[in-house]
Amino acid sequence: MTQNETSRIRPRAKFFFDGDKKFFVKGVTYGPFKPDADGNYVGRPEQVDADLALMRDAGLNVVRIYHSPPRWFLERCAATGMRVLVTLPWEKHIEFLRERSTRKQIAENVRASVKTHAGHPAIFGYLVGNEISSTMARWLGTRRVIEFVEELIQIGRAIDPGALFSYATYPPTEYLLPQNSDFSCFNVYLHNQRDFEGYLLRLQNLTGEQPLILGEFGMDTIRHSQEEQAEILGWHIDSVVKCGLAGTILFTWTDEWFTGGQEITDWAFGLVTRERKPKKAFYTIQEKLGANNSTSPHLPLPKTPFVSVIVCSYNGGHTLAACLDSLGKLNYPAYEVILVDDGSTDDTAYVAAQFPWVRYIHQTNHGLSYARNAGAAAAKGEVLAYTDSDCMADVDWLYYLIGTLVSGDYAGVGGPNITPPAQTWIQACVAAAPGGPNHVLLTDIVAEHIPGCNMAFYRWAFEAVGGFDPEYRKAGDDVDFCWRIQQAGWVISFSPTAIVWHYRRFTLRAFLKQQDGYGEAESLLRFKHLIFFGPTGTAKWRGQIYGATRFSWFVNRQIIYHGIFGEGFFQSIYPAPQSEVAAYLSSIEWFALTIFLFGLGIFLPGLRIVPYLMLGGTFCVALSYMVRARIEPKFDTVHARLLVMILAFVQPLVRGFSRYFTWFRFKRTPANVIRKHEHLPELARSRGSLSRRVFWSEEGKDRHYFLGEMFRLLDEEGWRYSTDSGWNDWDIQIYGNFWWSIALQTVTEYHGAGKCLTRVRLRNRMVITMIIFNLVAISLLIYHQVNVSRVDFWPIVFYLAFLGFLGTRARALKSRVAELVDLAAFRAGLQRVLRKGKPVAPRPEPELEVAVNATDPASPQLPG
Repeated sequence: MTQNETSRIRPRAKFFFDGDKKFFVKGVTYGPFKPDADGNYVGRPEQVDADLALMRDAGLNVVRIYHSPPRWFLERCAATGMRVLVTLPWEKHIEFLRERSTRKQIAENVRASVKTHAGHPAIFGYLVGNEISSTMARWLGTRRVIEFVEELIQIGRAIDPGALFSYATYPPTEYLLPQNSDFSCFNVYLHNQRDFEGYLLRLQNLTGEQPLILGEFGMDTIRHSQEEQAEILGWHIDSVVKCGLAGTILFTWTDEWFTGGQEITDWAFGLVTRERKPKKAFYTIQEKLGANNSTSPHLPLPKTPFVSVIVCSYNGGHTLAACLDSLGKLNYPAYEVILVDDGSTDDTAYVAAQFPWVRYIHQTNHGLSYARNAGAAAAKGEVLAYTDSDCMADVDWLYYLIGTLVSGDYAGVGGPNITPPAQTWIQACVAAAPGGPNHVLLTDIVAEHIPGCNMAFYRWAFEAVGGFDPEYRKAGDDVDFCWRIQQAGWVISFSPTAIVWHYRRFTLRAFLKQQDGYGEAESLLRFKHLIFFGPTGTAKWRGQIYGATRFSWFVNRQIIYHGIFGEGFFQSIYPAPQSEVAAYLSSIEWFALTIFLFGLGIFLPGLRIVPYLMLGGTFCVALSYMVRARIEPKFDTVHARLLVMILAFVQPLVRGFSRYFTWFRFKRTPANVIRKHEHLPELARSRGSLSRRVFWSEEGKDRHYFLGEMFRLLDEEGWRYSTDSGWNDWDIQIYGNFWWSIALQTVTEYHGAGKCLTRVRLRNRMVITMIIFNLVAISLLIYHQVNVSRVDFWPIVFYLAFLGFLGTRARALKSRVAELVDLAAFRAGLQRVLRKGKPVAPRPEPELEVAVNATDPASPQLPG
């Protein structure tokens, strides 16, 4: 490869690309050697020629050096097809941030080095620093050090925008991750393969959407044998490939090494000796990395189950062609692609016809969950993989997805969805705004939630939980499905390199519509999974949400473990849990309270400052997000960041409004259903307490029979209700009007010989609208009484009348639900017990079918 043929390498998500092909870094460090008369540390030209030729024979394609090289070195590298990663040295061992002159000198050195080689095709990139000590970073302050490194990257990129820039960190300072780097580079020396792979997966998640390479890894052959070195470098390559890294750089090429002003003779990390005689590790590397090419190596998968890739689309013709084209290029031996058209009215059918190898299914519009179930019903695969029509799959998507799935006892697996390069500044801002679909991880390999556009499950797991719930037509189906999988006792894994490119919304209106749909989904999810939601209706994740900004000056500061005296070998960064303060300050409830206090301040001047302070807190959260948001560099302008701040302010309000609107709409049972009365047989009628019912059975029919009929009756008549998720003190919560709901609780006494006494208790529960209305009414009542000269009884009378109205509505709802209880017990074959403790006369028992969702997992098997 000549210099003219050498193109610049570009990063895309977790990988490097040379044109349209992936570029896997197969690197080795070189030198430094004893400097020559010109102060160069790369050795003699004739020795460089011999070394480069031998490197190419080993399959290497990148050489990392630790000083700015002479021009002739770059020319020789370009001629042999080697790329150069230049580490720019500076005085990192001193207190370099204290003196302005020191900072200025470091910046000038970086500027001069990059300028010398700007645009040279052999330059892979620059590392603007290497392994700042953990104690020095702790002394200077983590944030200040990161910002200084980011400043050096900005300086270099302004001079040579075609080169890649990063910083080489290591485990004692894994938190030094500049946000404007093009890739992440870690020097890691771990000689236990299991620990090594676990740490690589941690780094993959820590570095987000950037390519990850290892900057140094090796073994000394003075203290270890050449056989040990060859073995450890062999599994090192396998682990790097398995964990989906973008490459690795081995330390070092030769045992010849000059540093600190002297030759190093008591270490021998080289792949070749000082005399350039290959060690055994050289041949291992040659076997692992192959001949003269830069393609990504792949390990054979232990199993390759047949996969059905299911794409669901509703009016997604705009991006469908790119999606199907990417799915036709997957690097996986056995799969099919199924497109489910959910009643599209655009050109989806025409686009699908251009891909005859795709199985096309058309249905009337029933929603996303129904479409996903339809795809699964038609699928032939052992594994069902899902993506969306506005996604493009990476060529190795299924390779990494299935590789992770079959590596352990997992029911499903997911991966990240990454935004493609934006076409407009609006699109870039939408991509940087909060509220996008992100994964939630419990550990580095176990997920709590994976987005529906990048997930795969075994068919047996899919069928065991009953597929997707058709109630979720727009969103939320993936969240519900993941929670049900985990509630069944199974585990969902995560593969950080199983990537799909997911277009975010192209316009602000589309973004707000998406957030409206997410709010509706959250409200529906709350009915079914109440325990996973907080008081404001937002989800309470146990794991860490990935994809958010890494640092914030106001909320969600990360926690760093430095070790005792700042000398820990692995100084880990721990993301802070979701900030409840930030969530409340940006919530619609907080905003509504702010508006209310603004209004109250009209009458109470002393309160006028309070809503301004509250609004200031909300503004600080949005401003904090704006400051640390990651916007594509070419669109990163002042007005773009202002728009991100506005979106960060508006997004939770739109989502919250939709959540409440849906909640109020589904939380109350239609009035015509409540007004209707049951036609009960005389024996089933009860004139006792509305709060308690007691029923008897001599055939072993306990509360599960009653609950089964209760569920069936509620569904038949159209009542809104929630079922106990395992964390509640009630069995069913039945929603009535805007003021009240009913909590139903049951218990059965077992008296032997099949005799069962089932007790049912009904309790009124206040709905949030009632609480809010009463708080407002009481506030106005108090204000009115404070501002009149004598007690005004009329407002008090009106409020007491309103409380009387609420009492009548509570009793009417409880009476209506009591009728349901009596009818359900009658259908279940239970006898009502009178106050005297005697059951009514027996009667013929109807056939009973127990609802599946009414059985308690801990109960014995009941007859169907």
